[in-house]
Amino acid sequence: MKKTIGELIDELSVTNNKIFYLVDKVQRNVHTVEEAKKIQDLNTYRVQLKNAINEFFNERIENKV
Repeated sequence: MKKTIGELIDELSVTNNKIFYLVDKVQRNVHTVEEAKKIQDLNTYRVQLKNAINEFFNERIENKV
């Protein structure tokens, strides 16, 4: 099943909040190695979500991961 634009935006918002929380922990130096790795994974997922939204509106696709 293909996701709706609302679902994509919702997932992007949740993903951004997770990234913000983990980056805050890293900046305060109270993080684990797993949490630092999770930031990379979430950033990759964030790019995929942004690309899906851009595709929905026939916009430019980002290639960074």
